[in-house]
Amino acid sequence: MKKKTILTLILVLIALSSFAQDKPGWIYNKPKATNSSYLYVVESAMGDTEIAARNQAFARILQSTAMRLGQPINSDEINKAVQSGKTFEVISTQYNIPINKVCEYTEKSTGGFRVYILCQVAKAGNIIVEFDYDFNGCHDIKQYKNGIALLKSVFVPGLGQMGKRRYAEGAVTLATELALLGGAYLTYNTAQNQIDIMKDANTTYKDYVVAKDKYNSMQKANTFFWGAAAAMYVFNLYRAYSAKPKYKSGYALNPTVMPTNYDLAFGVSLTYNF
Repeated sequence: MKKKTILTLILVLIALSSFAQDKPGWIYNKPKATNSSYLYVVESAMGDTEIAARNQAFARILQSTAMRLGQPINSDEINKAVQSGKTFEVISTQYNIPINKVCEYTEKSTGGFRVYILCQVAKAGNIIVEFDYDFNGCHDIKQYKNGIALLKSVFVPGLGQMGKRRYAEGAVTLATELALLGGAYLTYNTAQNQIDIMKDANTTYKDYVVAKDKYNSMQKANTFFWGAAAAMYVFNLYRAYSAKPKYKSGYALNPTVMPTNYDLAFGVSLTYNF
């Protein structure tokens, strides 16, 4: 492949990576709960690091929830909780308030990071909550749209699938396309070498026949590789456009309750699902 072609592909990739991405719809319009035991809450916060912004956003959800339920939580306790790492422990007077984090969106700017968090929060304390754990509205942003995915895969096979979080499929598609193109390149070069042998005046008749047979074999193989590469490319475009994005929840907050000094400690453990 010529250097100019490679440079063009690199520039195209840079241009594609600079596409502006819309914010998720849930930032502007909170989803509706599937039952009356909980509601959706959205908060955002700025921070020097993504972790700091995420913690502050979650702290605001704790504050707004506590105020809504008439159970104020000391701000020092909240700050201490969100800075404790993987476990959030906030003192709440005899209250267990389940909170389920479902979505997160991060913006990076010159001032640091802004993190938006969408949580399902119990409407009251000490009640049985039926959260919607199958909520799939987190990733309705521009990079998952079919047109953008198709455009990406036009230039780089498999890139559109990767943009839809189908990383394995995208990687296999790209590797297969490169392997087929590599086979086409090798068989073409081998065929050209056989032509040189056949044109050489010093080539014996026996060597000429061997070179001609090899040339014919390489021509057939070359046709196969080009045909397979073309078919793979078309299939890649079809999958980039038609494949559904893989929605996979990342962070999850699981509520816990622990007795402490005749009160109940409301805690939330932070886990990550691979």
